[in-house]
Amino acid sequence: MLKLLERVASETPEDFDFEWLGSFVRSIDIQKLELAGYVPPYDEGSGNYARNILRMSPFEVVVLHWPPGVQSAIHHHEGFWGYVLCLEGEVENVEYTFDPVHAELREVGALRVRKGGVLPEPDGTIHKIVNPSRENALVTVHFYAPALETLDGMVLFDSEKRWLAELNAEATTASFHQDERGFRRLEKDAFTFVPLSATPGHDTHMLYPLIPKPSGKEIMASLNAYYTEQAAVYDVLDDSSAKRSAYTMGIDKLIAEDLSSHAPRRMLHIACGTGRRALGIREASRRSYDLEGVDISALMVEQAKSRGVDARIGNWSDCHVEKEGYDAMAFLYAFGHIPTMEARRKSLTKVFDSLKPGGRFYFDVFNVENPNEWGPEAMRLFEELNLELEGYEPGDLFYKRHEGESVAFLHYCTPDGILKLAEECGFRVLDTHRVGYVERSGEPLRPHEDEGNLLIVAEKPI
Repeated sequence: MLKLLERVASETPEDFDFEWLGSFVRSIDIQKLELAGYVPPYDEGSGNYARNILRMSPFEVVVLHWPPGVQSAIHHHEGFWGYVLCLEGEVENVEYTFDPVHAELREVGALRVRKGGVLPEPDGTIHKIVNPSRENALVTVHFYAPALETLDGMVLFDSEKRWLAELNAEATTASFHQDERGFRRLEKDAFTFVPLSATPGHDTHMLYPLIPKPSGKEIMASLNAYYTEQAAVYDVLDDSSAKRSAYTMGIDKLIAEDLSSHAPRRMLHIACGTGRRALGIREASRRSYDLEGVDISALMVEQAKSRGVDARIGNWSDCHVEKEGYDAMAFLYAFGHIPTMEARRKSLTKVFDSLKPGGRFYFDVFNVENPNEWGPEAMRLFEELNLELEGYEPGDLFYKRHEGESVAFLHYCTPDGILKLAEECGFRVLDTHRVGYVERSGEPLRPHEDEGNLLIVAEKPI
C-alpha cells in the first residue's frame, strides 16, 4: 500500500481528470498491495463501516472495511467524483435518481463488483454501496477528487423510511447509523420511492453487470444455477408472461411450418429445457421424427425425460455428438447465453459438423438494435462503465430476477454480425425472420424494421 501512495504522489499530473484517474486505478495490481495495518477494524454490531484515510492530496485515498450485510445510506456525490477498487469480497452498487420538484427517489439499476474490479463514481451519482455477503467482510479503497475534508453537506436518503438528511462536518460516515450530531437536518416522509420493479421492462428482471466479466466457466455455472433455481416453475413462468409466451409461440410456429416440409427423421434441441417447446414444435409440424435434447440443468432434463424427450445433461460445448447425425437442430432462447464470440463460433461450427448435408438449423438471437429491449441499454452501460476494459464484448449483459439470487448472462447480437458469423461457419442462411417480443409480441415483422428479435433458418449445404 505504501508503494501505491508513492505512485499517487509521483505519477499524478497537475491537471488530472476523471478518465486519467480511472486508468490509474485500473492499473493497480491488488495482488501486490500490502493491506496489513491499513484496513481499519469495524465495530461489531454497529451497522456501520470503518474508514481509514490514507491520503488527501492530490486526491483522497481511503480504505473502507464493511462488516457482512452492511451498506452505506443512499447518498449524493455532488461536486466530487472518483472510483472504488474492490480488494476483498464483493461490492453491490445500487443507483438512483432524485426529482426534487416532485420529491421522487427512483431506483434505476444495480451492478456487482468482484475482487479486483473497479466501480466508477461520476460527479452527480446517487447510489448506495452494499456488502451483499452475510458471512464475509468487504474491503474497498476509494479514490476521490477533490478530496473530502469532511462529509459536510452530503445528502442522504432512506428509501424505506423515506427520510432525507444532510450531514455536517461532524459526520463520520455516509450512513444513518451514527450520532445525531452528524446531521445538519433530518426530514421524515420527505419523498416517494419508486423501486426498479415498478419500471416498465424491469418488472420481473433487472440488468445486473458483473465487474470484471467472469470467465466462461463461471458464467456457465451461474447460468446452471439460474435455471435450476427456476426449473420447477419454469413452464409456469413462461405461461404467466404474456409477451414471452406469445414470442416463443410465434418462433415455434415458424419452425414447425418449415419442419413440415423438411421432414426430418432425427432432431436435436440444444438447451431443451423442460422439453415442452420441443414437443410442441414436433406436434405442430405433424411429423414423427425422433426427438433428442441436451441441457445444463439436471432438473430440467428430468422434466424433459418425463415428457418423453431423449434428453441428457451437458453443456453443448462439451458434450459428445456424432458427426452428421441429425437432420435438424434447434438452439432456442439460449444461443445468447454463450459467453464469448470465440465460443459462439465454436458452437456454430459444432452444430454444422453435427448436421447431415441438407440439414436445417434454427436459432433465435436477441437483437441489439431493438429499441424495445435491453440491447440499447447494454450498449449504453458498455460505454458509460468502460466495460471493454472489464472483458466485455459489445452487446454483453448480465441480469437476474428481482427475487432471485443467481445471475444470468445474455449477449445481444447485431443482425449483420450474426448472419456473417453463421455464413463463416459454413451455413447457408435460408431465411431471417423478425419476431416481435416486447412490442407486437409473436408477430412477424418486416425485414427492415429495427424491432423484434431474429429467428435464423440455416442449412448445411449438400
